[in-house]
Amino acid sequence: MLPPFLPQCSSLIVFYLLESPTRETGRTSTGDPTIQIPDAFVSSWTGRRLLPEFQKIVLATRDLTEARPLRPSSPVRSRQPAAGQSQTRPGSESPIGCTPLLALRSSPAIHPRDFDDGCDKWNGRSFLGVPRYYRHSISVLQRAVSRWNKQHNIKFSVNFGDIIDGYCPKDKSLWAVQKVVDEFEKFDGPTYHMFGNHCLYNLPRSKLVSLLKMPANSSRAYYDFSPCPEYRFVVLDAYDFSALGWPRDHPVTANAMKLLDEKNPNADKNSPDGLVGVDRRFVMFNGAVGKEQLSWLNDVLQDASAHHQNVIICSHLPMDPGSASPAALMWNYDEVMAIVWQYNCVKACFAGHDHKGGHSVDSHGIHHRTLEAALECPPGTSAFGHIEVYTDKLLLVGSDKMADTEMRFKP
Repeated sequence: MLPPFLPQCSSLIVFYLLESPTRETGRTSTGDPTIQIPDAFVSSWTGRRLLPEFQKIVLATRDLTEARPLRPSSPVRSRQPAAGQSQTRPGSESPIGCTPLLALRSSPAIHPRDFDDGCDKWNGRSFLGVPRYYRHSISVLQRAVSRWNKQHNIKFSVNFGDIIDGYCPKDKSLWAVQKVVDEFEKFDGPTYHMFGNHCLYNLPRSKLVSLLKMPANSSRAYYDFSPCPEYRFVVLDAYDFSALGWPRDHPVTANAMKLLDEKNPNADKNSPDGLVGVDRRFVMFNGAVGKEQLSWLNDVLQDASAHHQNVIICSHLPMDPGSASPAALMWNYDEVMAIVWQYNCVKACFAGHDHKGGHSVDSHGIHHRTLEAALECPPGTSAFGHIEVYTDKLLLVGSDKMADTEMRFKP
């Protein structure tokens, strides 16, 4: 059994890639064409065969640290009701083809470490008072990987950060991260990682880039990849500009602390006390996307638009006030979204960090889904699901602590 101080993994997403149907074999009673599909292509949660269309990716999402109930009857911080947004299981009216190959487990931030629940500064609870289950959280990851490996055509996974807990003994940080990476590597597909604040409490970013095998150069931790021609995934470094992970005498650290001094009058810069609304985001455990990364993001979105690709953005920090607590938001989420809104290619933004999870649709029709975490999931429970990626929507099919979320794209 692995010690519980190991990861805090904010969120993990796994992707399925299904081949395009090849021929039409008939029509349904409603006139829709049906496709000859092997029995394996029957939906695992509806029992229905898949209808028309071509290629589809199924994203299995699992936030490894943050797990709390997200029921359709009690949506989490979700704008109600927003155009294109739903948190109920989709009905048969969907015009999209292929159903997922199989349902997938999704597990949020792990935060494992080598002591029992309740043996930390917060007595085993978050600063909001929610119990944390360190020893159980690593088993969630292990079960998730085991389940994923039993599926077919899983393309890759995405870990949303916090692969280790902030209170991990510093002399065990390197070992702890490596042990969690080893668990991820038992997954039969590649895993794409990003930084979370708890990662940076333990190790410098240069070391993490190497340990997490990020497909970037130098200490850069932002990148993009295309699992298929129709989609591009953008992984942001939400702590590119922050007081975490850089040497104390580094200019980035100095400038980040200067910003915090200007925005947050508290002596404890991790405290949002006295700050109002979205200004509560100016705390030390958050960060921002730097100028160079903003320019890079603009170039990536411009290129994706030219190639008619849909884009999904992944970030440890949420970027819409409707999808998370104000104290969990990226410092310059407004700057990032100002760039995103210049293009029509971005369909959804996924994030971790806020253990409660949430879902919103912004003014430009982009969905923002913050994933729940396994860290706050009591033994005997899980927060998991998978995301089906269609040509016109995303479906988060939840199980146990994670409710369903339908995310239709703006026409």
